[in-house]
Amino acid sequence: MRRRIASALVVALSCGTALAGEPQPTVAEARGAIERAGAYFRDHLGVAGTYVWKYSLDGQRRVGEGGAVPTSVGWVQPPGTPAVGAAFLRIFEVTGDKQWLQSAQLVATALVKTQLESGGWFYRIETDPKKAATWCYRALKTDGNACHDIKDNPHRNETVLDDNNTQSVLNFLMWFDRASGGSDPDVRSCIDKALHRLMRVQYPNGAFPVFFKGAAPGADVETAAKASIPASWSHEWQKPDSPPYFIVNDNLPRDMGRLFLNAYRTYGDPKYLQAAEKVGDFLLAAQLPAPQQGWAQGYDRSMQPVWGRKFEPPGVVSRETAGNIDYLIELNEQNKDARLLDAAEAAAKWLQAARLPDGKWARFYELNTNRPVYVDDDDQVTFDDKNLLHHYGMKTGAEIEPVFARLELARRGLPVSRQQLWISGMDELSAGDLSSKVRQLIDSQDAQGRWVEGRFVMGQDFIDGVFALGRFISPQASAPGK
Repeated sequence: MRRRIASALVVALSCGTALAGEPQPTVAEARGAIERAGAYFRDHLGVAGTYVWKYSLDGQRRVGEGGAVPTSVGWVQPPGTPAVGAAFLRIFEVTGDKQWLQSAQLVATALVKTQLESGGWFYRIETDPKKAATWCYRALKTDGNACHDIKDNPHRNETVLDDNNTQSVLNFLMWFDRASGGSDPDVRSCIDKALHRLMRVQYPNGAFPVFFKGAAPGADVETAAKASIPASWSHEWQKPDSPPYFIVNDNLPRDMGRLFLNAYRTYGDPKYLQAAEKVGDFLLAAQLPAPQQGWAQGYDRSMQPVWGRKFEPPGVVSRETAGNIDYLIELNEQNKDARLLDAAEAAAKWLQAARLPDGKWARFYELNTNRPVYVDDDDQVTFDDKNLLHHYGMKTGAEIEPVFARLELARRGLPVSRQQLWISGMDELSAGDLSSKVRQLIDSQDAQGRWVEGRFVMGQDFIDGVFALGRFISPQASAPGK
């Protein structure tokens, strides 16, 4: 399969796939660009192996989610610290230059030092020793009593699974562990601790909490076995009741399932595969009944859709339904379970029927009626797609469209998932789009190795640039961390 992909890419590039009039990029140009980009990020923006989302051009203003952060703070959620570490590994993978493995080692060390006693990572990590003492970092050997005694930091031991936070750390660390030949026992110990702690907080039905410090919230509460749709729902926000809540929002099950599939493929421990299979069991149980066979963003103990935040009404969701289809396909490749593909096909049928006239999808669809439902700028539920909330996308499309082609391949018994430790959107580019993207990256990079957007250097631009250039340089290594 790799040889076919590589051959197709070489042919496409040799036939001229950049935009008309553009000179074809060369491997030498791409290698120079990827190394300049890596050197700038490592030498000018890193703080003790940590990184944030974006930087002012002078490097003095460092920004994570929500605004500027102090110099001593690194950000975890992609495109933060582990994503930059993954970019360094990608440069090492396509160049063979060990300085990039050493750069990734600095990132790995920073993440090992900031692993919480609860097993994972919070959104931000602290590198200043004095401030780090206000966190329950495992490396500081803060046992239960010492951790409890820390004051004025309610998040001191809070593992976050939201937005691929802890998952991205572990995928990067597993990739580093493999790339380095297991050279750092502290990295492996950190991975083992995290994975076993995560298995302990997995709910009996296979779901995971979004946040936890000890046990999964509400783990001892009896819950319904199968999802159902309530006869009616309140159009006014209803404050969430007591846990447990089973969350699908932001593709939490997909990301957790992929993590454990990666762990199983990397280390061969059958317990990791069992955790991944339990995620599949949860998705089968949480799939809503016909004719709305997608998923909701969140469920209560009765396994019925419920309100999340004030802009997250109970409903069938398009984006996460697509993400769940992807995971069911990937798990089916591992286990060959007909139930998984049957559920994926039913969900895809609902998605196709829910498509809007403009080719996009609403984020939410009303329970029972399947009408597109939105939230406006006043946080009010509406069926009108005008004056929609700005900070939370109410329509989507690009993330959903590729799912149908992948499902068709899966139906035909062909391999679909890339089975790699780090997934990049650059892996989805066609050969022609890749060539044009690489040309644009080479031409727009400044003398310092930066891609500047307005008055900032963006972490996501760096990471996407590295993965696009890496794929161009070495098509044979087109599956990072494989």
